Amino acid sequence: MKSNTLALLGRAVQPLIWLGLLGIALSAACVVIALTRGVIIPPEGDLTKVITFDLALGLYVITLGFIVPLAHFSASGQRLWVALGAGMTLYAYGMETIQQLRGIDPRFSHVGGLVDSLIGLGFGLDALGLIAMFAILAVKLVRRGTGGADGLVLLGLRYAIGATMLAFAAGIWMSVNQGRYTGAAGNILPLHALGFHALQAVPLVAWLFSRSATPEREARPWVHAAGAAWLTACLAIAWQTAAGRPVSELSPAMLATLVLLFGWLLTAVRAVRAWRASRPAAVLQPAA
Repeated sequence: MKSNTLALLGRAVQPLIWLGLLGIALSAACVVIALTRGVIIPPEGDLTKVITFDLALGLYVITLGFIVPLAHFSASGQRLWVALGAGMTLYAYGMETIQQLRGIDPRFSHVGGLVDSLIGLGFGLDALGLIAMFAILAVKLVRRGTGGADGLVLLGLRYAIGATMLAFAAGIWMSVNQGRYTGAAGNILPLHALGFHALQAVPLVAWLFSRSATPEREARPWVHAAGAAWLTACLAIAWQTAAGRPVSELSPAMLATLVLLFGWLLTAVRAVRAWRASRPAAVLQPAA
């Protein structure tokens, strides 16, 4: 199966890649600070939050750097989208990192002054802006359909978009709830994290199949299975969380989640095997 997806990945949007690496570097720097002066910075700073936030946002932005070329923006449209997204991302990095290092919760501070409250409000608006930017990207990707050389990856992205929207909804839920905990023992954060990781997990399966010799009619059901498994696992965790129960508690919803994620793992293994089996043939092909 021929695909120009590899070429598109090679033309990844470099500013987004570097911006994502900045987040990873900030996360690593905060790990060093935490090891030298402790995780908690009084009165309410928590370096574990900034470490995970900067790392997660960095990985998200790097992933977008590889996805954006598939949206087929115009040259000016892509520049505008990247510029706005970069500005919002830098604001998020700055406010999360600086405020936590000051000992202030950047979102739900109980000790900060007026300026800190305004920063928290700006953080919320910034998050809404990032959601809007992703929605624009999602519309562009969906409008491309699932045909052509990149059809498998675009198909996988449809499922990933659905799961990512659930992750954004979980983020809004945490903001309205003024924290990650809900009900008796529910924690919204696992849903938030699992939803975002769909952007790596599902398109990866599709991309591996697109680089293999598997006929598209055989590969598509595997991509559907991977996407449906991951998206449904997110819905199962959402059900568990809405009930105020922790994801560590054994329940029908969590058993379903484990089965579904194992199903995704099977599709990933099948995709890797198909890709590896096609590599010798690809090497023997003459250069174009």
